Amino acid sequence: MKPASIDERALPPLFDIGAVWAILWARRLMVLAIAGATVLLALSYLAVTKPSYTATASILIDPRDTRATNFNNVLPGIGSDSAAIASQVFVIQSPDLIGSVFKSQKLDSDPEFAGVGMMSRLLSLFGAGATPTQDAAFKRFQSKVSVEREGLTYVINVSFTSPSPEKAARIANAIVDQYRAGLVGERETANSDVNTLLTDRISGLQKDVSDAERAVEDFKAKHNIVNSTDGGTLQSQLDQLTAQLIAAQGDADRAKDRYNQALAAGTSPAGLTKLADILTSTSASKLRDDYNQRATELASLQTMYGPRHPTIGRLQSELERLQRLMAAEADRIRQQLKASYDLAVQNVGKLQDKLEALRQQSTDSNIAQVQLRQLESKAQAARAVLDDYLKRAQETSQMQGVQTSEARKIGVASPPVQPTWPKPVLLLLVSAVLGLLAGCGLALALGPVPQPQEDPQAPKDAAPEPVVDRTPVSPLPLPMPANFGEYRLPGVAGGTAYSNIKAIRKQLFQTGNETLSLDVLKIMRQMILHLNDHGKPFVILVSSIRSSFEARIAGAMLGIGMQRADQNVLMVEIGDHLSNSTTDGAGLFIDGATGLRTVVCGSVTEKSPGVADRNTFRGLLTEAGSAFDFVLVTVPSFKEDGWNPELFAKADLAILALSPSEQPSEAAKLIAQKFGAGQIGRSATLVVAPDGARPAGAIDGPRTTGERRHMSAARG
Repeated sequence: MKPASIDERALPPLFDIGAVWAILWARRLMVLAIAGATVLLALSYLAVTKPSYTATASILIDPRDTRATNFNNVLPGIGSDSAAIASQVFVIQSPDLIGSVFKSQKLDSDPEFAGVGMMSRLLSLFGAGATPTQDAAFKRFQSKVSVEREGLTYVINVSFTSPSPEKAARIANAIVDQYRAGLVGERETANSDVNTLLTDRISGLQKDVSDAERAVEDFKAKHNIVNSTDGGTLQSQLDQLTAQLIAAQGDADRAKDRYNQALAAGTSPAGLTKLADILTSTSASKLRDDYNQRATELASLQTMYGPRHPTIGRLQSELERLQRLMAAEADRIRQQLKASYDLAVQNVGKLQDKLEALRQQSTDSNIAQVQLRQLESKAQAARAVLDDYLKRAQETSQMQGVQTSEARKIGVASPPVQPTWPKPVLLLLVSAVLGLLAGCGLALALGPVPQPQEDPQAPKDAAPEPVVDRTPVSPLPLPMPANFGEYRLPGVAGGTAYSNIKAIRKQLFQTGNETLSLDVLKIMRQMILHLNDHGKPFVILVSSIRSSFEARIAGAMLGIGMQRADQNVLMVEIGDHLSNSTTDGAGLFIDGATGLRTVVCGSVTEKSPGVADRNTFRGLLTEAGSAFDFVLVTVPSFKEDGWNPELFAKADLAILALSPSEQPSEAAKLIAQKFGAGQIGRSATLVVAPDGARPAGAIDGPRTTGERRHMSAARG
């Protein structure tokens, strides 16, 4: 069945101008009659209506504050903001200001406002009329006043409408004059009120100052404070006495040491020698010399005469006598040192007592000084407030009569020559147009003029056959995975993947190679944008199209970059070719090239239904739990053995590392063939190329078209 189509040329027009014109032309006399009647009504209105005239006076609200002196005004100016100017419009229209003009011009007895209108006269014929009150007269007067701001300027136009041109100009000028006088009067009134308040307050402040100063003098007399610097004299005395006490304490310590040395010396000749050194004594020195002489002589004679000789006995008696004298001399020296020590201790005690008394006196003096300063501060504050009040009172009294108004009259209202209303030409034109419109509307409302009926047997035009568009529909283009750009990585020309990964790690952790780190962080930000929010860990799958070399390089770069960004990363290497590796099943180890915690597993699925193997990928994810932020899985390429479709289902994001010769469209086709076109949105491509032609550390940034434009714009 063919779809139906409509030829718009066969439809009638929405608005047939010819038919409308035919109706209006057929009833042209009626239209002209209605228009003529409307014009006659307008002429009648012009004949009975008195003309009214509108006079306008303009004032400028000057935002500048005019000052005759440097005194601060009690009432500041209106201000320059738009809200303040707009508020003055309502001030001029206020009933108070308009009412004062109404009374000053004696308009309450003016027939224009207090007279009886035509409607009241007609109602009075039937006994329903009433004499207008003064409020009604004021409302009539108020309705004829118009105050408008001229755009966003500081100009305000004041207009008044009246049948008399002279009265309109006089009242408009009177309203402006009343407003300007009110502004000056407000300032004068504010100055007078403030001056009165200040005068009343000054007498109380003078009493407060007098009481505060009297309290200061009474406190000085009570505490015998003559000079506020007495505290400095006491402090110097304290310093001197403290120095004396320190010296006396040193003397006492030295006397004590000498006395203790004397006690330890004993009464032997050697001890007497020490005592002679401690305290210079001629007697002790003479006794020590006599004793040494007798002892030498005794030793010599004992050899000559033997122990029983009378001379030997006499010399021994002499030595015993000298020993008694030496003991007595040693005891005398100790008593003298003890007396010196006691005297030094007594002197220290006296100085401590004096110092304590002086400190107490200083404390009392400081407390009194603090209280005195508080009283003086209170008196000074009261005196400062009194001075401010006296100064402000003097200023306000001198400002009487020198206040100026911010409102300046820039346009005086003059009696208008042309009436504001009615305008004959405009009224006649509008009435003629309205009459024509009314006549045309009535003519059209009556419907079309009857015409002869058409012959029903007349042939009609056949509708054209509908045209069908047979253009074939092209299939939708295949979506492309996200493009993370192209990056050149440092490496060893012709080296293995292990050596290239070590070169990448060295560059990422080497100072001065921030460009590579920034590029890796940019890849990580793009990667985060493509991850759905869920609990840890995020599983990132890294693969390639043909060779796993690019996948291992890209996976190592991402893992080291995540570790550099303080992320907890687990590297998982999967492939059936790894099942016989020495690291398969060995558990968690630190990879020597990447420095990351790595696990190698050779399969994805469980070994038997319902039994999980910790060496499988599923078992690793279960055991890892939320201990890692990211699980980075490097798997074989799409065209190598060991690729398992279940890996793609478990990954949050699949990144395909491409060589410079491979195209992202090829990766999109492979993903669409293996998993469907709807899974391309969970994948991204990343072009990695070894930088063998440049020095280590020099890399190129992203190579996508948009990123190249952004970099060019940044350089420009």
